[in-house]
This record gives sequence, C-alpha cells and structure tokens, in this order.
Amino acid sequence: MDTRADTLRSTDWSRTFHAHGQATDAPEVLAGLLSAKGEERAEALAYLNGVILHQGTVYPATPPAALFVAGLLADPVGDLPVSDPLGGAAGAPSDPLRPHLLGFLADVARAVTEVSAGRSLAHMIELADPGEQRDELDALLTRMARGDTEGDEGLWEDPLLDTVFHAALRDLHLAAPALLGAVRPLLTHADGRVRQQAVTASGALSRLGEGPEVDLSGAADLAENRDQGAAIVLALVEGGRDTSAFLTHPDQAIRACAALSEHLEDDPVALGELRTALADPSAADSWFQDRPGFFPGHVRSSLVDALVARSGPGDAADLLPVFRALAGVASVFTSESDLAGLLRLAMGVTEETTVPGVVSPTDLQRAYLRAVADNDRLWSTGVASLSPVLHGLGLPSDREALAALAANP
Repeated sequence: MDTRADTLRSTDWSRTFHAHGQATDAPEVLAGLLSAKGEERAEALAYLNGVILHQGTVYPATPPAALFVAGLLADPVGDLPVSDPLGGAAGAPSDPLRPHLLGFLADVARAVTEVSAGRSLAHMIELADPGEQRDELDALLTRMARGDTEGDEGLWEDPLLDTVFHAALRDLHLAAPALLGAVRPLLTHADGRVRQQAVTASGALSRLGEGPEVDLSGAADLAENRDQGAAIVLALVEGGRDTSAFLTHPDQAIRACAALSEHLEDDPVALGELRTALADPSAADSWFQDRPGFFPGHVRSSLVDALVARSGPGDAADLLPVFRALAGVASVFTSESDLAGLLRLAMGVTEETTVPGVVSPTDLQRAYLRAVADNDRLWSTGVASLSPVLHGLGLPSDREALAALAANP
C-alpha cells in the first residue's frame, strides 16, 4: 500500500466520493496539510474530520485519504502547530499537526470496526466484489467521474453503491498493515503527546489487520503520566488483549480502563471496578487532562455501557447506588446515556425481555424512580428528558405522576 504524499496524484479522485459528493476537490484541500499557512492546515484537518470521515461514516474517498495522512506522519510538517477545528480531544490550539493526524486514523479505524463488526476479511472482500455486475459498476463510476449524474435522484439508492462502500471498508482492512507501519515508529516519539496518540491509533488500527500484535512495550517504558498509561491499557482493550494484570494497578483510572476489556466480561473484580468508579461519576470524568481517544465523550458513558452490558435485572439492588450517583450528575443532554440502561434493568427489561410496563413497582424500583423524579436537571417544563425511555417502560413522563408512583406502595 502506498502511503507516500504522491497518493494525491496517483488516485483517481473523480471515481470516489465523500460526504459532500464527488471527491475531485480532495487533492487541493488535502494538500493544505503540507502548507506553511496555519489556516490551510486547519481547513484540511476540518475537511478530513467532517467530509472524508463524516459522523463516523467511511466513504470511498476515505482509504486514499487515510494513506495520504499516514504518509505525512514522518514529514516535518507534522511538527507545525494547528488548532483542532472540531474543538475535540485532539488538543489545544498550540498542538502540532501530527497528533491530529493520528487521531484521524484512529477515528477511521473505529468507524470501520463498527460497520464491519463480526465480518472476516474474506467476507469483506466478497461483499466488495460486484461479480457479474462489474461492467455496470464501472459504468456507474464513470458516469460519476464525468459528472453525468446531476438530477439523478435515484443515484444514491442504487444497490451498486453498497458494493462501493464495501470496497472502501475492504480497502481500509487491507491498508491496516501499512497504516500501522506508519504509526509504529511514533510509539517511542520524544513528544509524549505524539506517543499517546500513536498508542491510541495503534490500538484502533490493530482491530482491522490480521497480522501480529502491536508491541507497546516501548511506549509503556516511556509513559510519563496517567493519560499516557491509560492510553496504553485502552489500546490493549481495543486490540482484544488481556488486561487482567492491570486490575491490581494502584491507580483507579488505570484499573477501570483495564476493566473495559471484553476478556473480563465475566470477571467479578472488573465488574467491581466499574461499579466503584461510577460511585463518583464526576471524578471519573475528571481523571484525564487529555482524555484518551478511546472515549468518544464523557468517561462515565463508556463505563456505564460496559456495566449495563455485564449486568442483569437481578443486580438492580447492587446498582442502585450507582444509579443515584449518575442521576445526580445527569442532565437533559446526558440522561439517556447515563440512566436509560440501568433503569431498564431495574424495571426488569432486557434485550431478551422487551415487554414493558410496571403496574405496581417494587420498593427497589420506586427508589430508582425517585432518583429520576428528584433531579431538577432531568426535567424541562415538567417533561422528562427521559420521556421516550419512560414511555417505553410503561411509566409516566409527567414529573408529578412519576413522583406519585415512586412514593405510593
């Protein structure tokens, strides 16, 4: 796989597209990453994160763009400062470009993993093969390249485009070794910020390849703080490796990160670490100065997801303190991610048991409902931000009615 900067010239961008349409603008915009002008680098970075990869969607223009980005990781331009156009976790305005590029590669890898979960590389290759429709697909791409699709409202519903998207996923799976090869030298980079992002990108990319595991020992030897140590543990989590050794780490944040490993789904110690961490969700959210890229939002959200996935209705009594703590920090904007999963468990609803409705809640269930009814931040003009969840459980979304139900045996 070619990861050199001449990817911009060797790619036929007219036969690819991104979130905004045909990707013929890609060479000019992406060349801005090589510019001496900070605003051009920022524009190109925004283009990567908002057009080439849009809201977690991979497009046919994404594979060549990712290879181009990988080819820049060793370029001196990576040392130039650039602001994060999305204001996300990639860093402060004075950060160099290189960590942002690594963050983009990690996000691409996670997007591919999410879409292709459970599919082998052989299956991805099969889905990307147009078979007897190869000529039809080539004709469609040629029409797009010529710009003959204007006014064709049915274009984006053409089943052949599924094959094009599958080809993009296939290409990124196949590119994983080359992308990892470009990232690997940065695992021991002199800049701790670069090392941390390289570790994160390696963990995400390792989910795509079928090669040897990434050796993070060098990065571990150079880890200077909690953020960098957690990034290493989380890279092991993403790579599907065993993190049980970190469950005895003296740092609670490191233990909780280790507990997220899928290998520890049935481990009672790991489960206990998740519960303990969520007993103070605000503290968990403030663990990191530079939140590892593994966490798409609040740290507590990922901990809650793991806890819900490993628990059942029979655990509701033990989970009540966690729910109360979460209800205390939840807001209109976070209520579903904070509370919905645990509330469904408390009401006895799981993926296997989807029949809603609680006519006469138990004492324990009323305690859960009181935690919701008592938090002013979960209500706006008397209507709960959890209304869809409450309605789905057969519970009132009116605050007074919910409080009455929680109060009356």
